[in-house]
Amino acid sequence: MASSRQMPVAWPFRWLFLLAFRGAWGSDYNIVNLDNASFPLVVGQSFPVLVRFDREYPYGEKAEAFKAMAKVLAKAESQVLVASIGVSTFGEKQNQDMARKFNFIPKEKEELQSEDMEKIFPKFMYFKPGDSDGQLYNGAATKAGFLKFLDVVEKTCDVLTGAFCSTEEKQHAEYFQGKSLQELQADLATFAKKSKETLKKGERQLVDGRLKILKKLIKAMKKGGKETQKQL
Repeated sequence: MASSRQMPVAWPFRWLFLLAFRGAWGSDYNIVNLDNASFPLVVGQSFPVLVRFDREYPYGEKAEAFKAMAKVLAKAESQVLVASIGVSTFGEKQNQDMARKFNFIPKEKEELQSEDMEKIFPKFMYFKPGDSDGQLYNGAATKAGFLKFLDVVEKTCDVLTGAFCSTEEKQHAEYFQGKSLQELQADLATFAKKSKETLKKGERQLVDGRLKILKKLIKAMKKGGKETQKQL
């Protein structure tokens, strides 16, 4: 298991350092794109890096799990940098040299073809601070698997205090503020019914967001009530 809790580089300094690589940030939150030029400038430096080797535009369950893990790390202010190296089989055949460097291309092959991508990728490697050789991650390619390996605990929204809640989650919680458990349960029935309807995108996002927070509020209030009864 990798530990990312005690690192020599402070969180603010890490982000100041990464501002230099703004052009490498992809569309996925908290994931930086690397190639053979930027790789040595990031990997092997003073913070750990989890790198994904995959097709240039990853998709599927493993890609979604990797993105979800990256968001958790950002929220947890983990020192681990999450990076991706996109390998292509067309045009300039981007980053095939990186794939070969880490032995992902069979020795008998001169270069990867499109049919090879599904068989070989994705691959994940973890690099400790100062290490540019890395170790292959062989665990489950799931959000839970990545977080367990990195020794990061996911911080979830506390609907009663607002801790670790996004702006959107706080807005949903404020909507139900001051209501009793009975009133919240009535709202739950209303929103659950509404959720089954055909809704426009914006309305769907609002209803589902409210419903998610509402369920957490009811669960928290029930738990709080039980704790109060125990104290009495």
